[in-house]
Amino acid sequence: MSKLKPWHQVALPREDLRKGVPLDAAEFAIHLDQVMDGRAPLDYVEPERFFARTYLTDAFRKMASEALRRLNGDLIGTSPGINLTTQFGGGKTHFLTLLYHLIRAGERATAWPGVRELLDEANLEQVPRARVAVFIGNRFDFLVGSGA
Repeated sequence: MSKLKPWHQVALPREDLRKGVPLDAAEFAIHLDQVMDGRAPLDYVEPERFFARTYLTDAFRKMASEALRRLNGDLIGTSPGINLTTQFGGGKTHFLTLLYHLIRAGERATAWPGVRELLDEANLEQVPRARVAVFIGNRFDFLVGSGA
């Protein structure tokens, strides 16, 4: 029976983590509207940096593949909506940011780390073209129809 390797030999942490650079907790509590208008940290606002620092879990690959296929017109085995039910810190906004950057960039996204893998999983050559809208539900005033 083979012995499991330590996690740090299987998944090498980023250089800043290996060097002990302190983490800013605010980096982990982002909001999609802050990504959209540039108020979020650059690691979320700049798509190439975002993809370079994002580990594509099986769940992310599966959901992104389904979303890409749906945007490409595939109605079989895809859903028009994805229910992201997780606890705080479960990756909901991270996944929405991933889709936001992918769809906004379209074909340009192919060069970013991990995107080719997502396209291969979706059996697509490039990111489908689509328009992007961001709706922040807890910032909408239904009486006047605008953000709070």
